[in-house]
Amino acid sequence: MTGTPAAAPTLIQYDSTGYPMLPATAPAPRVLRPVDGGTGNRRRRGIRSVAGAVAMLLVAGVAVRCSGIGPTDSPESIVRAVFAALTVHDGQQLDRLGWCERSPLCSADGLTTGYQAPEQFDIVSGRTSDDDHRSIRVRYTVNGATAEENVQATRYRSGLLGHRWSISRLPGARIDVRTAASERIHVAGVTLAANPVDKMSGGTEPDLFAPPGAYTVAVDGDALFAVSTATVVIAGGIDPAPTVITPTLRPDLQPQIEQQITDRITYCAGQQEFHPIPPQWRNLADTCPFGHDARTPFKKSPTWTVERLPVITVHVDDHSTVSVRTTSPGVAVVRYQWSVDVVEPRRWTDASTTVEFDVDGQVGVQDNAPHWIG
Repeated sequence: MTGTPAAAPTLIQYDSTGYPMLPATAPAPRVLRPVDGGTGNRRRRGIRSVAGAVAMLLVAGVAVRCSGIGPTDSPESIVRAVFAALTVHDGQQLDRLGWCERSPLCSADGLTTGYQAPEQFDIVSGRTSDDDHRSIRVRYTVNGATAEENVQATRYRSGLLGHRWSISRLPGARIDVRTAASERIHVAGVTLAANPVDKMSGGTEPDLFAPPGAYTVAVDGDALFAVSTATVVIAGGIDPAPTVITPTLRPDLQPQIEQQITDRITYCAGQQEFHPIPPQWRNLADTCPFGHDARTPFKKSPTWTVERLPVITVHVDDHSTVSVRTTSPGVAVVRYQWSVDVVEPRRWTDASTTVEFDVDGQVGVQDNAPHWIG
């Protein structure tokens, strides 16, 4: 009977230290671990959790740095900063805090002179239309008068998670200053083109935004006018009515014009003419203020005597037209001889006539000096 051959006996070999060596076909020995009730697993899970949390914090920190998250100014604090800048006349800071409509007043020199800042500033209330818009009601005084207006703030997103608040439009209104005395005007610390007095003259309305406060507007002096100033108050966010600067005449202007009128009258009275002619008669603008029509066929050359000079006033209107008016007429006497005889020798009769006369006209500038035309 044939049976299954028996397996060859496995020879055990030993290493140099005397320990038995397993054959290459032997299965790997099974390592038995002591039973600890799962404490090691929990420890490993805890380590992994801590490491994950640290990693998340590191990622969040990088995100914060990259997206600008951090403490941000509230809308109310920015509004307070606006009025703090007005108090110290810092127009440049205003331009940093909000939209100033590119006004030259929001510059380093804009508010340095000729400007009175609001006082007694206070925040009355705040109203939020949505998460990104807030209307802040403020109260302040200008020139002793209390005013209120709303300041609009808008929140802008910055990066992935950041944001910042900014003033959408600074508090204030627009200034409209008009004059015909000069092409340039001074508003606080800036110099601008003057707007014409008459809107129909072709000028455009100035687009000058001004924060709240009292502004000194001025026109430089010249040969006719002294420095002229006015005060414009910006308060409550309402555009004030146009300010028309009517220039002030120089104190020495009327005496100069009176002297020119006296010189003209003296010149005219020295002529032996019934209708004297001034030296500048060719310009058809200058005339002698008196004359006489002798209604007789024959007459000799007259003589004039000025017995009283006229009293005049010099006036300027909104269009900067300087005019001369008579408030009390002058008096001149003309003396002459007349005759009706056709054949020589004629018989002559003495005659005299008293003439009242006025002077008028306008005053301009000639050779950088006042000049009366009339």
